[in-house]
Amino acid sequence: MGRRCQPRWEIRVAGAYRSPAGADVFISVVDISEFGCRVLGPSRNLFVGDKVTVFVDGLDPHEGEVRWHERGIAAGFRFVDPVDAGQLDLLVAHCAGRVKLVPQQWQEVSEDDHAP
Repeated sequence: MGRRCQPRWEIRVAGAYRSPAGADVFISVVDISEFGCRVLGPSRNLFVGDKVTVFVDGLDPHEGEVRWHERGIAAGFRFVDPVDAGQLDLLVAHCAGRVKLVPQQWQEVSEDDHAP
């Protein structure tokens, strides 16, 4: 198993993604790191490998790729370029009291694990 180098933050913020077909889908972002995020409520028409533009309330839009997907329940996006650390710090600070670091044991992943 590998170990993530960057911390993941358990958080609840509004977001959306633009699908390959150009549709905007509203989601809830439930954890985030500089390199990706996990979301709830994605479209059932999303597939692993799809390229999307991810919009997270409080951050600049990011190009991403679908890494895993549980049809209509949750999905993991990997960002093409990392989120600016300063923006991520501001988002985490803004959500103080509602945000926490994802437990270390959940940060251990393998190559094909369900992780963004």
